[in-house]
Amino acid sequence: MQEACQLLQAAFAGGNDVAAKNSPLIVPNPDIRTAIAIPLRNEVDRLPRLLSALAGQVDAPPFLCCLFLDNCDDGSGELIARLAPKLPFPIVTECCFAGLAPNAGAARRRAMALALTHVADGTVMTTDADSQPAADWIATNLAALRRADIVAGRVVQAGPATSLLQDRVITYLDRLHALRRTLDPVPWESVETHHWTSGASLALTVDVYRQLGGFLELIHGEDAQLADAASRKGYRVRRDARVTVTTSSRRKGRVPHGFAATLAAYDADPDKPQVAHPADEAWRFALQAQARAAFGSREAEQALAGPLGLPQREIAEVSSECRNGEAFASRIVGAPAGGMRIVSLAHAEAVLTGLGQVDLVGVA
Repeated sequence: MQEACQLLQAAFAGGNDVAAKNSPLIVPNPDIRTAIAIPLRNEVDRLPRLLSALAGQVDAPPFLCCLFLDNCDDGSGELIARLAPKLPFPIVTECCFAGLAPNAGAARRRAMALALTHVADGTVMTTDADSQPAADWIATNLAALRRADIVAGRVVQAGPATSLLQDRVITYLDRLHALRRTLDPVPWESVETHHWTSGASLALTVDVYRQLGGFLELIHGEDAQLADAASRKGYRVRRDARVTVTTSSRRKGRVPHGFAATLAAYDADPDKPQVAHPADEAWRFALQAQARAAFGSREAEQALAGPLGLPQREIAEVSSECRNGEAFASRIVGAPAGGMRIVSLAHAEAVLTGLGQVDLVGVA
């Protein structure tokens, strides 16, 4: 593994123009204000598709590809060294040989840190090594960031071994998110929206990423945690279906509890999908809309005490700590009394169909 990293260093220190731009020791280029941060662990078979997809970006500004090689021993480093001089964008790399167990959050955090080293003021995006961004991925991300602070793209499952059960889950969650935006419309959301919050497609400014403290070193779920933290701090999270990446439908992933593990679990147990009761989710969406509208009005905020089951003093304290209605709504609305009920996917699908005709604030 050490030899692979040395090969990368040697290749990127070569004499041609492309290689010089790819040196891991380069000084940040002020003309490049967009960086793509990608963690990878033994993805030699999928890297060519990823790099080809990035090479085919249309209407994109100059960008930098930042690859964090997490204990790779499959030839990924040698492959990158061979391909880099042929690509229309510069690459920087960092290698880790600590021998630690896979940790999605730690690896993505290292990839983002590498990106921020070279793009100190601009936009940073992240995807996965087994994903293929659409040809307009960078351009649509940048356009969406003009309306929001964080953009979460839509993930499309690909490959011959796709899961019909996973397709049902995705359809259900997209329907639930559409209900959310019916009950709680926000001006920064895309008309073409979706439910995904995945590290396979996230974009935000360097400043916002720093304000959030970056990805946490979680074994999994670092992407959803970052988006949740953003909402709780009042940043606008936009889920835009025009921003798309295609990801593999493999069942053996690089980290535990990831998307591949979910597909494998569905294969093993078709009755496995359990979701929060859609009526409880709808109660939460409606109360968030009410809280967002109430922010800044003491009387309106205090009126939330009954529906939320919270003392007025606590509501006032939370409001005083929030900078806008998004932060207040994200922080003050929890689960309904008794907690979120967990039901089967089939039951949730049936209930969701009829929720549009119900007084949703009182349904839970």
